[in-house]
Amino acid sequence: VYRKLGQMDKALETYEKALEIYIPALGNNHVDVATTHNNMGAVYRKLGQMDKALETYEKALKIYIPALGSSHVSVANTYNNMGIVYRNLGQYEKALEMY
Repeated sequence: VYRKLGQMDKALETYEKALEIYIPALGNNHVDVATTHNNMGAVYRKLGQMDKALETYEKALKIYIPALGSSHVSVANTYNNMGIVYRNLGQYEKALEMY
């Protein structure tokens, strides 16, 4: 909700709190942890923190692919998000690899 309202700092804070709950309860490799990382990546992207966005998208992929398989829609969505970051950075070849 905070992300939709444009309150990115609040959104990050909420996602961090979610990870503090999810990881002890569900483990590091749970899909909900990956989804939270993916959501955090979107916030970092909005804040212009592209390196941090890519880092969190990578964390999501490391969980999604073993858990869901490489053809799952969540994996595709994360690759798409990474492509947007690379496009924003002007790294068009890298962006094309993600799409």
